[in-house]
Amino acid sequence: MAASSSDWPVHQLWPPPEGNQRTELDVVLFHGLQLTANDSSDAWSSTWTQRGHDDICWPQKWLPFDLLEAVRIFSVSYNAHVVTSPHDHVSEIADNLFQTLINPRYEWHHPIVLIGHSFGGLVLKSLVVKLKRASTIRNPTNSWSKVTVQCAKVFLRNVRGVAFYAVPHAGASNIAKYVNKLLRCNNRHHRGIMDNIQPWQRDMEQLSVDFDDIVHENKINIYAFCEGRPMEHVGILVNFSSAQRLARAHYYMVEDANHMEVCKPPSKEHPSYGLLLQFIITCGKVARECDQPLQDVHDLPQSMFGLESYVKRIETLVTLEGSDAAPRYVGVWGMGGVGKTLLLQTLYGSREVQGHFEGAEFIWLTVGQTPDTMALYRTLSKKLNLDPELHANPEDYKRYLHTQFIQKRVFLVLDDVWKDKAFDSLDLAKGKGSVTLLSTRNQSLLKRASPHIRQEHMTPLSKEDSWSLFCVHAFRPPSNVPSELKALAQCMAEECQGVPLALKVIGGAMFRKASCEWEPLLKKLRESRMQERPVEEELYERLKLGYDLLSEDDWRLKQCFHYFAAFPEDDVIPFHRVLFHWIGEGLVPAHDGDDPTADAFSLLNKLRERSFIESHGEIDYIKVSYSEDFLRFKVHDVMRDLAFYILEKDCGTPPAKQLYFYRAGQNLEEVPKECTAIWEALRLSLDTNKLARLPESFYAPKLVSLLLGSNPIVSLPASFLSNFPKLRVLDLRSGQFHSLPEELGDLKDLVCLDLAECRNLEILPDTIGKLHVLKCLILGGCSELKCLPSGVVGLTSLQLLHTQSCDKLCFGKSMVRTEYSGVTIGASLEDICGLVVLTELGISGETDQLPHNISALTKLEFLEFNLHYLKTLPHEMPHAFKQLKELDLWGCRSLKYLPRSFTCCGAFPALIWFRLFECSALVEFPEVDEGALPKLQTLDFTDCDSLKGLPLSLEVLTSLRKLTLLYCEERLKDSCRTNCEKSLIWRRFNIQYGIELFGILI
Repeated sequence: MAASSSDWPVHQLWPPPEGNQRTELDVVLFHGLQLTANDSSDAWSSTWTQRGHDDICWPQKWLPFDLLEAVRIFSVSYNAHVVTSPHDHVSEIADNLFQTLINPRYEWHHPIVLIGHSFGGLVLKSLVVKLKRASTIRNPTNSWSKVTVQCAKVFLRNVRGVAFYAVPHAGASNIAKYVNKLLRCNNRHHRGIMDNIQPWQRDMEQLSVDFDDIVHENKINIYAFCEGRPMEHVGILVNFSSAQRLARAHYYMVEDANHMEVCKPPSKEHPSYGLLLQFIITCGKVARECDQPLQDVHDLPQSMFGLESYVKRIETLVTLEGSDAAPRYVGVWGMGGVGKTLLLQTLYGSREVQGHFEGAEFIWLTVGQTPDTMALYRTLSKKLNLDPELHANPEDYKRYLHTQFIQKRVFLVLDDVWKDKAFDSLDLAKGKGSVTLLSTRNQSLLKRASPHIRQEHMTPLSKEDSWSLFCVHAFRPPSNVPSELKALAQCMAEECQGVPLALKVIGGAMFRKASCEWEPLLKKLRESRMQERPVEEELYERLKLGYDLLSEDDWRLKQCFHYFAAFPEDDVIPFHRVLFHWIGEGLVPAHDGDDPTADAFSLLNKLRERSFIESHGEIDYIKVSYSEDFLRFKVHDVMRDLAFYILEKDCGTPPAKQLYFYRAGQNLEEVPKECTAIWEALRLSLDTNKLARLPESFYAPKLVSLLLGSNPIVSLPASFLSNFPKLRVLDLRSGQFHSLPEELGDLKDLVCLDLAECRNLEILPDTIGKLHVLKCLILGGCSELKCLPSGVVGLTSLQLLHTQSCDKLCFGKSMVRTEYSGVTIGASLEDICGLVVLTELGISGETDQLPHNISALTKLEFLEFNLHYLKTLPHEMPHAFKQLKELDLWGCRSLKYLPRSFTCCGAFPALIWFRLFECSALVEFPEVDEGALPKLQTLDFTDCDSLKGLPLSLEVLTSLRKLTLLYCEERLKDSCRTNCEKSLIWRRFNIQYGIELFGILI
């Protein structure tokens, strides 16, 4: 089956020589060291086999059929025998493979996934590096023909994923130990390839640097499978830490496999095979079209199924004419949930579109049903680096933007346009060569845009794609469809009528359902379309099945899903905001010993896996910090419509009877009269409107949550808060009021008070001390706040206190006079440190030292100080804060030294994230002892201008993954270069550990 006459054969495992199947993906396998077989051409056959079944080659027998046969699978061979091999270096093997593989006859025009086991992973990495070097040759000589260079470029560009099985990225000493033992048992002496163990260990460092650079540049996804069971008499050959040193990698420990077995799944049902299969599917279906980094193989945008043909056609339409052409329009229309937004996202990031519009402005606007035109104009201004507050009148603003756009070439995307008026307001891309790409559910709107518009109708998925997408969500791995369920599953997929969103939601709802549950649920799904209904209502009834099944997993999930409808359409919701509100409502626990962060994330993740919400941005280590929106979520507009459909259906339409009354993001200037007397309501959201004043007459005796954030509210009437005796969550963020009424203290059940970004707020009423069950007090961004009232000492249940960016905040027992309440006694830092149940504390203000009783806050998990005059830190902190995960000393500009205790053995045993941003007076970082900061992953010295150097002893921080030195002086860079020359471990900070040494060329 060799596909080459070279000494380095390439075996085509699929399709068979006589086959003529279509190809959408290429997989290339690289075997490891050979311990038994002497014939190098057969090495692949002993590597890629089913565990316990040496006659079954799983890449040949399993993969093609689980990938619907649209794949080519190759296995390369080379002499890597531990005894009989010549003294070939790994790079020489890669050289020979390069000469063989980079050949026009292979036509590497599809996404490529490379898979390597052990030593084969090093060969694979070396090959990728050689591809990069070849592709950068500008003027090929006779030895590098133009054809070869072009083939190298094409091959490297299409490498979308690499899977490693127990690859020794840091060297091979453990493998050498194992081979020596094996050979001694057979009375043989090793030679050949094993003589190069020491050179490998030296060269692996540079190979890793070069490979990681290519991974970052080409956005290649990495998945690493690690051995979990030791080899007899030797132990683990390649430690898990080796995989952790990979850039952009995700990992899986194969607990039941040793080094030799890790690439041999015992069955199709084994998790290691399922994860690899999903990884390959992702790289083939998603990565080639979308340059977003891989997040989690269980949360991949599998709805890419069926989009390829649309992408190619629309790419042709938008790139048809050059930079001097008249402005054009391309439209996409189709029913909700059919995948229009995903299609536009794919086009927005495609290489063809990016290349065609090189140098042009790329602008994305999500319009929605009730767009705020002025807000969209401000967004456009920011995109063009203009003052966003230039005009107060929409017509004037539009005329001004028109004069700016007419001079520019723009690729403008208008997603989810509902009304002609909205399109007219945003029809601004009028410069030469500009293209406006818009999506809508209404085809007639496209004709309104332009009589000559090129348009594409998105229709439901084909039966084949529907089945594939359904299986991805209902069966994991998707190949694992029980025979007794296949017919029922196919019927259920057909009931979704090709709508990707329905396939994802219903498929996710059926995951892990017992066989006996399928038929009744299929019957229920069929009943949803038996009545005469509009198309969209039919879709809601199908999706409602998935909603009904949420409670089987956790009774809170329905409530959590409803909560997302309380925010405006297309709003991106930070994790911390949801966390605070859910603590307030009691949806997640906040008792001593509980972890509300982990519980809230678990609920969100379940909704995400069921496709009820979408993650927006990275999902990684769960940050609890308020200052960064590290985890953010949004809800698909159809799913938000579903929430409203369910609320109306279940709660009744008369406002007085509604449990949840949502009017978010509707540009309201007054509170609707129908919501001023809502007797049964538990939650009211008027978030993100234009409300400047609130009515005094307002009664909701059972209201639990009141969301009034992002409204320009100038004052709260004295009697307003008295209307909500049961209130637990009050969100007033971004209000423009200067004070709050004394009646705030009457809200005896209040658990969460969110006043973030209330930039005019100068004082809080002393009656806040009556809120004895208050757990979350969010004051970040209240830049005019002068003090905290002494009443805060009464907040004995307070767990989260955030005062970041409260730059005028003063502490101490000094008398502070304000025009609103006369004389107020401000709380001291000693008072705050008496709130011993605090788990999160962020403090800004004017103080030069911390109280010694801060060490009493032993439950802290997040601590931030933004104290410009702070000079010293208590030496007791590192051993008192045993639960602290994040320490942020942002803007402590007077701090010259850290206590030596901060880096002594046992210091900060749980700390993961340590930030010293803008500590401009910091002179040195203390020497680090063994056992200090054992879990530290991120260390940030951004803008530490006075820092002279970093100690070589940082190398003991074995968990460190990111070291940031942005905007630091050259002497610090020189210090790091010196450390890298002295220590291989320091060099690995930028290699295996994925640390980003910003501004440093190593």
